[in-house]
Amino acid sequence: MLIKIILFFSFFSLFHQAIALENGDNAPNFIAGELFTNEQISLEKFRGKIVYLDFWASWCPPCLVSLPAMNKLQGMLQRENINFEILAVSVDKDIEDAQYFIEDHPVDFILLSDTVGTVPALFNLKVMPTSFILDKNGTVIYKHEGFKVSDINIIAEKIRALSND
Repeated sequence: MLIKIILFFSFFSLFHQAIALENGDNAPNFIAGELFTNEQISLEKFRGKIVYLDFWASWCPPCLVSLPAMNKLQGMLQRENINFEILAVSVDKDIEDAQYFIEDHPVDFILLSDTVGTVPALFNLKVMPTSFILDKNGTVIYKHEGFKVSDINIIAEKIRALSND
């Protein structure tokens, strides 16, 4: 009996172990609530567009820099007629923390919330913030961990390159 229990937990552990997404992997579909309205939004809805998928939190110091930089990025690339969307998923356990953060640092892109951690687990996040650039088919083209101001130039170039494909 002890061997059966050990085998069960070994199998369960292997089956549920998250594998980090890397370039070339398909991003898993998910549904999350919009930060202020809780309207359910699916990643699948954005197939056919380039997606910059960002995971952030109100307690994350680099997010104070990354969210406003992403807002500028969106405006700049939209003026260049690049068809892409930014989806920013808050991983705050308390949705009000994320809402207060955004009230103090407003942005113009889609904000989602996952207070239970289901979506970050799908992507096996290790660092905050972490972002992914997805092509029009939902394939991970670029994974970025952390953030500093100069990173926005790299991200912009990768999105531009995708838009030219």
